[in-house]
Amino acid sequence: MECSRGERLAITLAKDSINRSSNRSTTGKLEVDIFELLRDSEYETGETMCQIMSKGVVAVLGPSASPASNSIISNICGEKEVPYVKVAPEDILKVQFPRFTTLDLRPTNTDISLAVAGLLTFFNSTTSCLICAQANCLLNLEVLLRQFLISKETLSVRMLDDSQDPTPLLKEIRDDKTATIIVDANATMSHSILER
Repeated sequence: MECSRGERLAITLAKDSINRSSNRSTTGKLEVDIFELLRDSEYETGETMCQIMSKGVVAVLGPSASPASNSIISNICGEKEVPYVKVAPEDILKVQFPRFTTLDLRPTNTDISLAVAGLLTFFNSTTSCLICAQANCLLNLEVLLRQFLISKETLSVRMLDDSQDPTPLLKEIRDDKTATIIVDANATMSHSILER
């Protein structure tokens, strides 16, 4: 599968960080090879895995979006006793794939709250609105909400109704002349809000 620019950058940064570590400099160096599959094929995946394994592998990371490749890679790694690391939320993987080693690269809710609060403070945004698609948004961004006084002048919070239509909310936000809009929703809903 294709390895995105962001994934390549994340892998490179992680590798560089590990190699710069003071206690690692004398013991060895981490090397990372990225193999891209041209199509989602069990045969091609199996062939590539066999070539990789012959070089001596400490662990296999990914692919993230291919059920066929996941299956064959999991089987080969299990046979060779090489850890197969999946990048995904830990709770999902432990239920679906108990054999995988999981690596959750998502930031915590506190990290997200602090990042958004930092941006709002940096840009000196006087009026901001948080649009929540689900009720758990308020729990997820609790640290952010504690840092700002919730009022019309600083940070207002608006929930999408059951119809999930953002149009009425966006009209209210436009009428209030809100400077910054923060969206806590899935990719589809966020795209819909940004389009309008």
